[in-house]
Amino acid sequence: MSQNNPERTCVVCRSKKSKDELFRFAEKKGKFVFDKNMDVQARGAYVCKDANCINRLSKHKKYNISIEELGKMMAALKKEKKDYLNILSAMKSSDYLVFGIKMIFEEIDKIHFVIIADDISEKNDVKLIRILDEKKINYAYFSDKQKLGAIFSKKEVNAVGIKSKKVARGLL
Repeated sequence: MSQNNPERTCVVCRSKKSKDELFRFAEKKGKFVFDKNMDVQARGAYVCKDANCINRLSKHKKYNISIEELGKMMAALKKEKKDYLNILSAMKSSDYLVFGIKMIFEEIDKIHFVIIADDISEKNDVKLIRILDEKKINYAYFSDKQKLGAIFSKKEVNAVGIKSKKVARGLL
C-alpha cells in the first residue's frame, strides 16, 4: 500500500483495506458520528463500504452508533454504487470494458481496473485476486452478479474489466 493511501482495519470484519474503501466514524461529544469527509478531529474507527458490515456495526457493543448515522452510511453507499452502475451502463457498448473472468484473463495485459461482484464464488474470487495482485491491477467489490449482468443483457457477470487507463483512474 502506498503512503498516499494508507491501510486501515474494518472494526467489524477485521479486513485491512485502503482508507478510500472504508467509511470512517468518530466519537464526538460522547456519540459516534459518520465522518463522511474524514475530517472530524477525534479518534476514528473504520467500517467497510459494505451493507453487511454496516448492518453488523449496528450490533457492535463497543461502538454505539445511532440509526441516523448508520442510515447516512447506507445512503452514501447506495449513492456510490448507483454511480458505478450508471457509469458502466453508459459505457457498456464501448471497447473499454470486458466482462467475465475468462475475458478478463484473456486481456489481462490491457486491464487497468476490475469491478468484482460481491457474490462471486470463493474459487473464482481467489483465482481472480491472485492474478490481479500479481499484475498489480486495482480492483473493487461492487453490487452483485445479476446487477452487473443486467448491464450487458446477461443473466450474471462475475467481474468487469476496464481497459482504459483514464476511465480506470476516474472509477478509482
